[in-house]
Amino acid sequence: MIAYKGFTPELTSRLGNGKKETCTFKPGCTMTEKESKTVRSGYHCCENPAECLAYYAWDGKNKFWMVKAEGDIDEDEHERIACTKITLLEELTPAKFAAHCMWYIAEHPQRAGWQQNHHGVQIAEDSAEATAEGHIAIARGEHPRVKGVAGSVLGLLVEKDGKIVMAKGIGLMQHHTKYAGKWITINEKKEVVVVEKEND
Repeated sequence: MIAYKGFTPELTSRLGNGKKETCTFKPGCTMTEKESKTVRSGYHCCENPAECLAYYAWDGKNKFWMVKAEGDIDEDEHERIACTKITLLEELTPAKFAAHCMWYIAEHPQRAGWQQNHHGVQIAEDSAEATAEGHIAIARGEHPRVKGVAGSVLGLLVEKDGKIVMAKGIGLMQHHTKYAGKWITINEKKEVVVVEKEND
């Protein structure tokens, strides 16, 4: 299965195999353990990419990867995954990390825990804001709004009757910097439009 994992800048993982020692990973290499049990053994990762932020800060230094979890897989009620085989597939840029967070929500709209508020990443109902370059803001709702500074990454998920019916990611770089510092949404044609946030 596809999952997500956070690392230090050196691609090490604290308690990376459920044990006290630190594990160092290499892109493309498959690492194996004999058994997996969440919090105890096996390589740990998350089905929801944003859940990785509970363990590694979004600070521009730590790394976040899409991984392949295989072998004996154990998952707990917090959606943490432990597996006996893990392979690092792709490092996620801020834009790709945001896209994978949006994909997760769209694929599992009824799951709890989709709202996240960590340093540098806010995923919220109706309105979200990114306040620094490289930060991410994603809003979900019938009329979602986002705001960010130049260099931030924004996402909009339009919801109707509990389903995600439209999604758009926006990087506030290059030709999109005209939207920096403004509340924006998307219309029925999926075009970006400037809006006024209520009570702003």
